[in-house]
Amino acid sequence: MSTMRRLNLIESHLVSRFPTIPYDDSLDEFRKKGTEINIDILQQSYFGPFYTWIKDVFKIMNENPLFNHFEEAEMSREILRKRIVHQIATIYPKLKLNYDIVKQDYMKKLGLLYPMADYDIALAVRLLVHIVLYTDTITNLGTEKHRDLVNRAYNIQDYGSFAMTELGHGSNVAKIETTATYDHATREFILNSPTATSAKWWIGAVGKTANMTVIFAQLYADNINRGVHVFVVPIRRNDASHDTLPGVVVGDCGKKLGLEGIDNGFILFKNYRVPYDALLDKFSQITTEGKFKSSIKNKDKRAGIMIAGLVGGRICCTCGSEQDMRLGLAIALRFSAVRKQFGGQEGPELPILTYPLQRLKFIPYLAKMFAIRSCVIYSLGDINAFLRKLEEDPECLEVNEFHAILSSVKCVSSWYGTACLQECRESVGGLGYSSYSQLGRIRNNQDVMVTWEGDSSVLIQQTGKFLLKQIQKSFKGQKIHAKTMTFLKTDIHEINAFKPHFESSQELENETLILDLIDYRLNLLLHQSLLKLQESTANSVDMVDAWNKSQPFYVQEACKAYGEYIMAHDLLRFVKDITAKDETLGRIMKKYWLLYTIGVIEKSLVVFMEHLFNASHVKIVRESIMRLCNELVEDSVRVIDALAPPDLVIGSVIGVSDGQIYKKMIETVEKSKRVYEKPEWLPLLLEIKGIKK
Repeated sequence: MSTMRRLNLIESHLVSRFPTIPYDDSLDEFRKKGTEINIDILQQSYFGPFYTWIKDVFKIMNENPLFNHFEEAEMSREILRKRIVHQIATIYPKLKLNYDIVKQDYMKKLGLLYPMADYDIALAVRLLVHIVLYTDTITNLGTEKHRDLVNRAYNIQDYGSFAMTELGHGSNVAKIETTATYDHATREFILNSPTATSAKWWIGAVGKTANMTVIFAQLYADNINRGVHVFVVPIRRNDASHDTLPGVVVGDCGKKLGLEGIDNGFILFKNYRVPYDALLDKFSQITTEGKFKSSIKNKDKRAGIMIAGLVGGRICCTCGSEQDMRLGLAIALRFSAVRKQFGGQEGPELPILTYPLQRLKFIPYLAKMFAIRSCVIYSLGDINAFLRKLEEDPECLEVNEFHAILSSVKCVSSWYGTACLQECRESVGGLGYSSYSQLGRIRNNQDVMVTWEGDSSVLIQQTGKFLLKQIQKSFKGQKIHAKTMTFLKTDIHEINAFKPHFESSQELENETLILDLIDYRLNLLLHQSLLKLQESTANSVDMVDAWNKSQPFYVQEACKAYGEYIMAHDLLRFVKDITAKDETLGRIMKKYWLLYTIGVIEKSLVVFMEHLFNASHVKIVRESIMRLCNELVEDSVRVIDALAPPDLVIGSVIGVSDGQIYKKMIETVEKSKRVYEKPEWLPLLLEIKGIKK
């Protein structure tokens, strides 16, 4: 603990007007009930390659007074943004990245951002936009001549931004309105924002910070629209003036629901000329004779490949949802182990975590958190191989499959996280509504995940197109080479012939049976989706119309099922890896796997009851979920303790690791601004009441 924090703590004891609060051992007592676990194995398995980075970054935070959530809660937007820039300047230079390091192991970049996001997603995103979205775009879509810009970015000689979204277009990138017209006479591109809705919007770091940006625009050459291309351009002078450049208009997008530490802004161009080398020309070039050429002829496919290369941001969204769940559950579980309500008529009040309903609210989300993290470790952890494939052959199967996995998992994890944080906020009652609980901040930060890097309900359709394309191949007798498609059964009669047999929870909790049920669900939903698409084709004006009619209840559900199929298999792999290291911990993790997969089955009872389940099966499924929640609840406090960041990083008065939630709440409130002062608007109050001063 720093000297300043120690003095603040002493001061709060000296000036408090509340009665003294005795030490509350409720959380200690609840922890004693859980199983002793090997914390090192759990942490190293869960965090993987991020483990060392996490410890290093947390150490920096703990030793620096710049990191204080309670101070930040009282700050204005402008001061908060300044604070975050200062925090970046404190962390980033000590953990330097460069092109060669990232080229060798991309996960090191994400490993830096991960612990920063534990403290505050806004802090991580302020840096992520620059070293992931901006820098990766130049790296993936540029050529050797753009390397200097990449080096400048890693050294923060430039500060970059990523300008794809427009006021009138988000998910439909192919129809963005910003134009880049090639002028062969000067060998320049002229950037324009022809309509109000073509303004680049929500662009992180543009509001106040960035001097550079990568712009997605419609390229016009020879008066022909060549499709969406990307340009790297300056928007402000990179000098002491920080002035906006002529032909560029930038501004701040104003107050948001959350993430106020990020200066999201807008950009407009007015006949803004940039040199030819502003074009990131890996896939398309304009010859010295003025002829457009591209290695990818179809402009829609080319735009899709350009976006596919931006996997870092979507992986960060997936990690962000897991992190928000982990923080929220740490706060909610600790609070629920301390907070006492009701009990028997004669007995003492009981911790609310002893009640089955409270357990059912939290423990299944802990299992989902493990499922997301497992997927990041295994299915998405091979990003280095993906980036090599992307560079070698951007249209290959492996690239398409990885993108399908990522699209589905990003969406499913964002939905899990948003529901979890709302549950956490509601289930801790009124104290959770305090800003000092941090649940409001974390929930609002999580809320953006469902639309960040693509509206999840739209983004997941990219998974649907991949899956249906594969199943159509199988119907034509072609072999399916996608590694994650081993579940696929082409014969609907074989799918319908599957009949599960279980008459008790013990029989249901069988690894083979559960995986068969997960496979069945996905196969059935895919076949139903394809059948609906074929049916819609016969009654639609075109394939787009047919596809849209097939979305609700069909393709969407199949895509979610695919993401949960991936997570179920990855979590089982995680369980087996841990079991090989520690059997006691492995047994606990296996229960989380059972809870996750049976929970997936329970949420899809409509699907299973069409052909497989009866009322008895439904009862067994629900009894298994409740029993697993009851068995895991005491271990879950120890587990979340092992995975939660330090109190300084969480910054929650009701989620403190020592369980002194009421004492911490009083101390924090009494130290807040003007807590005991008369209001500045007292004269107005007196006037209303008719009291003369």
